[in-house]
Amino acid sequence: MITPRKNSAGFSTLDALAALMVLNLLCLGLLTLQLSVLQAQRDAWALQTAVALGQDLWERMQINPQAATAYQLQRGQVMPATDCQSQACTPVQWAESDLYAWQTAVQLRLPGAQTQLSTTAFAQAQLLMAWPMTALSADDAHVNASACPARHRCWQTSWTL
Repeated sequence: MITPRKNSAGFSTLDALAALMVLNLLCLGLLTLQLSVLQAQRDAWALQTAVALGQDLWERMQINPQAATAYQLQRGQVMPATDCQSQACTPVQWAESDLYAWQTAVQLRLPGAQTQLSTTAFAQAQLLMAWPMTALSADDAHVNASACPARHRCWQTSWTL
């Protein structure tokens, strides 16, 4: 006859399940942290892209100062294609060509982005760029300025020509 031991060593099933539950909670926390890091990385990349595109537009406007006031964009406006590479253009046509090429680059690098550019006779330019937030970004209260559309992240700058 076999007699049961009174001092058994090892883990019970309940101990093993409790340990697995703690491990699952830790893994879930790490996954949440990883998603937050990924979202922050995407936001930083989009902002860096917006700044680079803003610098590109500023450089285009520096090259064509005669048509500074022709650089105007309303939100949602699409500039017509103007070919100044194969034909002679006026400074205003160059400005339209620059805006078309710049808008194309914006849509290529920040799909769904909206832009607004205004220039004054005093050689002041104001640029607003808004790009859609990703599905992972739920809280946009701290990033929306009054001119920024809902569910978008924005970057705004101004410069003197």
